[in-house]
Amino acid sequence: MKYTFQDSNELSIQRDVIQDLQDFVYTSSKVLPIENASIEKNDDLIGRRISLETGSGELESTNSNILDFIDKTTGEFEVKDLLDYRNSILDACEASFNKSSGAMLSEIESINKDIDAGLDDVERQILSILDPFFEGGVYGTTEKYFASMDRNVLRGKLTSTVAGMEYESELTFTDSSATIRGLFGTLFLPTWTRSGIIYKEDKVKLEDVSDFRLSTLDFDDHHISAMFVNKKATKRLKVDMGGDSLVIYYDGNETTADPALMNSVKEENVRSMLDAVKDYIRSHVKRKTLVKLMIDGEDAIRNNQTFDCLKLIAEQFTDIINECIDRGYVENEITIKIEQNDGTRTEKYVSKTELFDQLSEFGSEGLELASLLGVESS
Repeated sequence: MKYTFQDSNELSIQRDVIQDLQDFVYTSSKVLPIENASIEKNDDLIGRRISLETGSGELESTNSNILDFIDKTTGEFEVKDLLDYRNSILDACEASFNKSSGAMLSEIESINKDIDAGLDDVERQILSILDPFFEGGVYGTTEKYFASMDRNVLRGKLTSTVAGMEYESELTFTDSSATIRGLFGTLFLPTWTRSGIIYKEDKVKLEDVSDFRLSTLDFDDHHISAMFVNKKATKRLKVDMGGDSLVIYYDGNETTADPALMNSVKEENVRSMLDAVKDYIRSHVKRKTLVKLMIDGEDAIRNNQTFDCLKLIAEQFTDIINECIDRGYVENEITIKIEQNDGTRTEKYVSKTELFDQLSEFGSEGLELASLLGVESS
């Protein structure tokens, strides 16, 4: 499938931009009321908590002052009856203070639990709503993949970053494990061995590592680090590649630092194998689940900053929207062409006015998103 502007030049982002814009508006319409309701609810709870914390501090100060006063007033008592009277007052003060203070601290703890439980629920709701849109509707991201064996099942994580926003998705794959043979094919690597009938000497020996299983992996567009192990986990292969750099560790040797070993390495096969690993991880995701949303290193949802994330996402649409309008033939209309694999071509469009009208229903927040998208009413 190919996406082009109305003038038939290819879009810089090969996505159905119109659908992504409509999904963005829909997602915003669902997320914003949840966050706003959470803010309102938590403002009330936090106000009550602050009042209790202030009251608790004042109670402690007042109790301390009263105890000091009693101590100064009765400090000279020596008669038993008077000392008993003094102690009964102190006991009464302590009992009353502990009761009132305990009630306040208990309510503060209850409020904290309510806030946490509420935020847990809000986080689940918002992540669930954002999940389908974040499958590909966020533009301009840099991505980093992680994968590892967990209880004999290959699991992964994808971290995507754009403009100070970071979101994390858990990945499950179509296969529970992956071997070099399954990913690439046959691969041999050299190691040192001692051989000889009479005199033992060190010799280079090629070993088939094709059945080594992927153990850990992390990569982005610039670097990849992968670890493979044999079935008994007695031998390990680690490969790091970035640009022209390639480092191989196998069977306890840094292969790339040993000229005798490197003479037997087909470097192009190792690089091709790593490329195959990346292709596999990207193309064999069975399920991707959004589990975390961060902004400037902090939890965006729990800090009521989901709207800030939506604004950052809106900014990523601006250039492609302007380009669609500039290359289109109808004023203020965002238009693209879609060419199917069978050659069928369709045209898809949405007007700035339509998007503005939809967003303006969200109030001031919608108007702000409209402005960032560049579809505000002129």
